[in-house]
Amino acid sequence: MNLRKFKRRLQRITPGGRHMVIGIPFLWLFLFFMLPFFIVLKISFAEADVAIPPYTEIYSYVDQKIQLLLNLGNYAMLGDDELYIAAYLGSLKMAFFSTALCLLIGYPMAYAIANARKEMQTVLVLLIMMPTWT
Repeated sequence: MNLRKFKRRLQRITPGGRHMVIGIPFLWLFLFFMLPFFIVLKISFAEADVAIPPYTEIYSYVDQKIQLLLNLGNYAMLGDDELYIAAYLGSLKMAFFSTALCLLIGYPMAYAIANARKEMQTVLVLLIMMPTWT
């Protein structure tokens, strides 16, 4: 079977190869990023409880009505406790300095790569990318 027949057969099986190319990474991101994020978000609005799981439900179904039971005390505690405020400000300070350092290093390097000969540009970009491959 040649490649052209294989492509036609694949297009008949799936509505489009693009859906698979986009769908698989989307599913991966949803399973390993968005789903845990929503679970942690749900727990953050719940109250602590001595049970399994160690938190209360954030909704209840009573008389054919869904009631949300959101606890904002966890978020209010973030603004009241000095430890959390100090940790947040420390994180902002670290983010500022790391951003400034990246800009101080990155802009001159990008300028040098843009002004380099075409043959050298690929090599320079490769030298920048190689440490991230390990």
